[in-house]
Amino acid sequence: MAYLNLAAIRPCTEAEGPGKRFAIWCQGCLRRCPGCCNPHMQPMERKHLVEVDKLMGLILKHKVKDGIEGVSFIGGEPVLQAEGFAELARKCQETDLSVLLFTGYAYNDLLTTKREDLKMLLKHIDILVDGEFVESLYDNKRDWVGSTNQQVIFLSNRYHSGVEFERGLHNTEIRVSIDCIGINGWPVGL
Repeated sequence: MAYLNLAAIRPCTEAEGPGKRFAIWCQGCLRRCPGCCNPHMQPMERKHLVEVDKLMGLILKHKVKDGIEGVSFIGGEPVLQAEGFAELARKCQETDLSVLLFTGYAYNDLLTTKREDLKMLLKHIDILVDGEFVESLYDNKRDWVGSTNQQVIFLSNRYHSGVEFERGLHNTEIRVSIDCIGINGWPVGL
């Protein structure tokens, strides 16, 4: 039974990849990119420990309820929890959901890993956005990519090259409920 240490989830968003997506922010990152919009997700500490099967049940609920087409793994740094995310990614693809992974690590470095959990994770990714966020290279052309040094790599045929330009703007979503105000996408003011 695999677990993930999560910082936050957004059951339905259109700001974290193509189409409607279930976004999952993990807790913990060693990259510490200056200007990161999620610095509170960097500390290597336990936040919300969630069983992968329970999270998958919630994802499937929102696939039906909201018509999501995929999931997005965001950080913190998801590759630090590759075992759990690999299992979740496999389960998502088995139910016809696409998987997008944002990572601060370069794809070529990930390919040379000897870690089996990381190899399994990469096997079940449709789109990979790689590389550290560089604040001085802010990308204002691609919809959900942070800086121009980052690559969008298509690891399956699920999406076509150029999908990251379709809206031509960075999206910010603000959700208000009785007990919470949530903001995701691109922080206002960049």
